[in-house]
Amino acid sequence: MHRPEHGRASGPSRRALLRAGGAGAGLVVAGLVSWPRPLGAAGGSRIALTWFGQSCFLVESAEGVRILTDPPGRNAGYELPTGLRVDVVTISHEHPDHDNLGMVASPTRVRVLRGLTADRKGWTKIDVRLKDVAVRSIGVYHDDAGGAKYGLDTIFVFEVSGIRIAHLGDLGHLLDDRQLSAVGSVDVVLVPVGGATTIDARQATRVIDALRPRLCIIPMHYRTPTATATNLATVDEFLEGKSNVRRLGTRTLHLTAIKSRPAAEIVVMTTS
Repeated sequence: MHRPEHGRASGPSRRALLRAGGAGAGLVVAGLVSWPRPLGAAGGSRIALTWFGQSCFLVESAEGVRILTDPPGRNAGYELPTGLRVDVVTISHEHPDHDNLGMVASPTRVRVLRGLTADRKGWTKIDVRLKDVAVRSIGVYHDDAGGAKYGLDTIFVFEVSGIRIAHLGDLGHLLDDRQLSAVGSVDVVLVPVGGATTIDARQATRVIDALRPRLCIIPMHYRTPTATATNLATVDEFLEGKSNVRRLGTRTLHLTAIKSRPAAEIVVMTTS
């Protein structure tokens, strides 16, 4: 089984921290290679990102492609839609709060991209395109012990209408140089911050500092008033001492590739 290196003993190197956060075409920055020029228009194409709780988002591209990430089970405590019409479902790992296909309409007709192999001992290699969307995967771990505690995890990188989004799943460790290089330059990072079985607020901050997203950071997988996972910390620990925070007040965020603020903002979404 191929096992990527993981950063359980130390944080990202200075070389990795110096990488640029922009989405340039074919750049090699500090030894790390970015993706080629984004798909679709680089300017005004608009996408929508809707949070359903835990690590579950609906991503809608400018051309109407709908992607659902890590759908949680009904016992997660969130009000979840039924019969949701989507084109693609991504599953970062096979835990019941991340792999509920019951949310979607006609699940047998939906393209399901599972990050792990059927035996859960390895990662599948995903690199697919659909209209103005590209999806690829990077194998990581659910813990800081090489998967010995909670198993494997998958980072999915979506390029949607020219915007690059990294969904970190249940990441459980800091990212090393190899993993940072594989993720590449991103605009938006969906990052777990609740700790317990994933990285905590402090580690999430270090991961964000290494990835340096261009547009925004969206925390996920933390305790909310309705969540049944009471062992998770709230988002407030992650927000403490940080500036450029926006509490959206809704569950849907609209994005374009045009940068409107000098620094990436932290966007806190709600599930209602």
